[in-house]
Amino acid sequence: MVALIVAFQDDLKTEIPPMLEDLFKVDIPDSYDSLVTVVTMIVLFYGASFLKDAALKAVENGSLERKFQNMVAQLSSNTGKTEDEIRKILDAKYGRHGPVKRLVKAVQGFFIPSQREGGAPILFDRERIEPEVIREIPYSEEFSAKEDFERYESHSDVTIEIHAQDKDKINTGWAAVPKGISDARLRMKLVEPVTAQDIWTKDTIKGDITVVSKLTANGYVAAEIHLTRVHGLD
Repeated sequence: MVALIVAFQDDLKTEIPPMLEDLFKVDIPDSYDSLVTVVTMIVLFYGASFLKDAALKAVENGSLERKFQNMVAQLSSNTGKTEDEIRKILDAKYGRHGPVKRLVKAVQGFFIPSQREGGAPILFDRERIEPEVIREIPYSEEFSAKEDFERYESHSDVTIEIHAQDKDKINTGWAAVPKGISDARLRMKLVEPVTAQDIWTKDTIKGDITVVSKLTANGYVAAEIHLTRVHGLD
């Protein structure tokens, strides 16, 4: 039964069945045990990414993110839902402070026994969570004072309209609109090796960016972009 599959962590009992029902728009029968395993791990890794983002304040495409992407791809293959649809279901469910805080609590409770043993691997049904994944998840103490729930997402080859520039204020004097990602004029930071000279006086550029989204009463809203590469400089 679903309740038995997720009984390893009481807090997850309130997280997993609704996620499954959102995927299929039906009540989930007991025969979906393997699917419950995949969804449970996806929800765990999704929540773990909040902890990691809060600790690093940056994008790092490490073992945790790769594991999450692989599980989403597996669920997509099993259900016919696209990977984008699955991510949107997660975003919709955890697009408010209350649900995110409950999820983070569940994730901390699940991983902390392994963390206390130095990142011992976790066997979950037929899936294995390797030590290199667990080591990327911050201890609960590292997150206790952080409740801003910022998200960091990388995007490549983005058209960027520059709406404000001040080469004397690299961290505060820039604003831009990342086309196809947000229609809003967002604060923009330049990240090495990008320099002010690379974009000075240009109205439009192509580049790689990190989008920082903040959790608001209306869900996740893009608040800032970090320009990490400008194309066409070579």
